[in-house]
Order: sequence, then C-alpha cells, then structure tokens
Amino acid sequence: MKKRTSLVCFLIFTLCVFYTAIPNTVFGQEEASLAQKVYDRYKETLQKAEVQEVLPQVLEALSDPATLQNPTIVALGFDAAMDQLIANPGLIRLVVPTATDAQIALIGTDEIKEMLGDPDVRTLLQDSEAVKEFAALLETDAQPPDDGTTPPDDGTTPPDD
Repeated sequence: MKKRTSLVCFLIFTLCVFYTAIPNTVFGQEEASLAQKVYDRYKETLQKAEVQEVLPQVLEALSDPATLQNPTIVALGFDAAMDQLIANPGLIRLVVPTATDAQIALIGTDEIKEMLGDPDVRTLLQDSEAVKEFAALLETDAQPPDDGTTPPDDGTTPPDD
C-alpha cells in the first residue's frame, strides 16, 4: 500500500511540474503573440482612418532593422528616443525626414502617445518579425469579410439603372 501511495504522489507531482513548466504545450492552450496582444489592446485606435493612412509606411520602416540602427536612436537608446518623441512629435523628422505635418500631428494625439508609451508596443517595435506579424494582422483586419451575401461581379450582371 505504501508503494502505491508513493507512486500516485510521484505521478501527481510529475503532472504538476509539467503543467507549471509548459502548460501551453501540454494542455493545448496557446498564448497570444505580442503582436496579437498589442493589436487587441489598440484595435479601436488602429482602425481610425487617420491612423490607417500612415500606419503602413510606419510599419514598413520599422520592419527594416536598419531603422533601429539610426544614430539618433542608438545615441539616446530606444526608450529614451520614444519618450522624446512623445514629448515632442516633431523630432520624428530626425529619423524620418519625409514625415508630414499630418503624421506629426497624429503622433501628438493622446491615443497615440498612450500607445507609444506602452512597454509592449515598445518591445514590439524593436522586433522586426513582430512588426511584420502586426502588419499582417492589420492587413487581414482591413480586408472586408466575405460573408457570401454579395456575389462577385463577373461582368455578366447588368448595372442597376
């Protein structure tokens, strides 16, 4: 009886160790990626028209690792550079000389300042692969869903008059 109790206790202990060490793998629960978490957190802001106009260019620039090697960013450090950008959006021209006044004004909005101050957003922006995944999420969301109610135009249906 003592051996059986010891065996049961050992098996329970082993199961607990596996569960705490790798719960997502053992029990099939997938933790959302950083890109997914940021997307879910800021989805409403990211879907605004003024943000949608600028976001593709920003994400394209950020997915290039050379952007993070800009001397201004390297000299200040990424977090300090982001803090300076939040305080003075016009500084973006040091890194992106072609930034428009509209883009600078957008960076100055409270929603974007809050987003840029988020540690998860900052971590995402420093990882070119995460930026690419984030861009893919945005692209998927931007496409209208195909609910089957509107048939594709094959050129055989006459236009309504």
